[in-house]
Amino acid sequence: MGSLIKIHDIDEFSEIKAIPDASINDDILTNIRNLDEEKELERFAREILYDPNNTPHGPTEIADILTSHCHIKGNKSLAAFVLKGKSYKNVSSRKVTHQFVKIRQVSGIDLMVFGAVGNIQDDAQKDFIQIAMDYGCYYLIIDAQDWARLLIAYEKVCPKDGSPYDETGSCLKGHMMDQGLTLEMKVREKHNYSITLQKDISHGGAKRYSAIIITDRHYPKDILRTIIEEATNKLRGSNYYRNEQVKARWGKSPAHVVWLYIAYDQNDVKNANWVCRTSFIDQTLDESMRPLGLQGDEKVGAIDIKWNSDYKVRKDFLESHSGTKDEFLEHLIPILKEMRDLAEKGIMLFSAFKSEKISEDGLINRLQEIEPRVSSLYYLSGNIPIPPDDCNDYDQAAQNLFATIHNIFMYYSETGLKTWPKKNREWLMQNTIKRFSEDIQRIKFEEFKIH
Repeated sequence: MGSLIKIHDIDEFSEIKAIPDASINDDILTNIRNLDEEKELERFAREILYDPNNTPHGPTEIADILTSHCHIKGNKSLAAFVLKGKSYKNVSSRKVTHQFVKIRQVSGIDLMVFGAVGNIQDDAQKDFIQIAMDYGCYYLIIDAQDWARLLIAYEKVCPKDGSPYDETGSCLKGHMMDQGLTLEMKVREKHNYSITLQKDISHGGAKRYSAIIITDRHYPKDILRTIIEEATNKLRGSNYYRNEQVKARWGKSPAHVVWLYIAYDQNDVKNANWVCRTSFIDQTLDESMRPLGLQGDEKVGAIDIKWNSDYKVRKDFLESHSGTKDEFLEHLIPILKEMRDLAEKGIMLFSAFKSEKISEDGLINRLQEIEPRVSSLYYLSGNIPIPPDDCNDYDQAAQNLFATIHNIFMYYSETGLKTWPKKNREWLMQNTIKRFSEDIQRIKFEEFKIH
């Protein structure tokens, strides 16, 4: 029985995940629909697959592309592509089904791909799916939307208008391709990675480790799989223990469980934005001592791998919202100053109430007048640039202070009056004022560290 796969399940197409559907507009789609089947669509697909075997079209042709340069979740696969370009505005069953049937002449096909930039009719999709399922292979339909995302991701067409780049790196409207960096790798060069933050989380029933692996962001998935295997085996043979008691229990026994978290840099680690997570569980481990499986996307031997399909989207978001030190402080300091001033006014009002200089009604009215501005600043503080590493502690201290200040005004807001009786409000206010004083001292300490 055949099964439908996602386009990014093909390793060579995995970069498509960085291009969201919402980024494809009508102008891009119009130019994608005008791609020539042989000169552009097929050529681009072969370049992405790194398949140089360009075969002539004719009556003996079985598929537009028949290639072994394809991996599905790490497994090398024989794939057959049927492609239709701009000459097929509407792709119906009678125009393409004979090509689908031809593919069945080849034994061992793992994947059938039907790709078209025109409107794919329901009958064509139905026949393609039925033939692939009868054959028992994976199948995939690539429409104009996915072609646009794929060709933008691999810099075959311009992300602004969807027109192809020429040999000079320019599109039809004169936009230039980003030339990027030239990377060189020595032959037989060892894969570069480091094992960090190894933790011994063993117990009496199983020897277990977890670790973060930091590696080169330019490595493709096949190299990452090799690194994962190698790092897992290293950790299985590790004799690091958190104390003598655990060491006495397990000695030089190989680890039963190894969890890895793969990252490209420290920002990935800080934001827990993992490229993938992995899990090795020794099959001989007693069932009662087995942790829950990872339910990964693929296996490398006994190792489960769960790829983070949102890695690049989240990475781009975090980078676009990150700021330099001066940008971060430029946004934070005015909020911090005004919030402190408003907090001190609120504390003075509460002090005046406790000394019976104003009534509780007077306190409530004055605090409720200030509260909307405090809430506005509090929410604004959550939208400032993400700080650089050397300002993280200062930012955390400031966010704690902002939450404390917000609480000062929350107790006597309309919601607070309904939530807490008078005695509870007073106790909460006194406790929060004390915390405000402690937060101010923490801010001063962290501010000294960043300058």
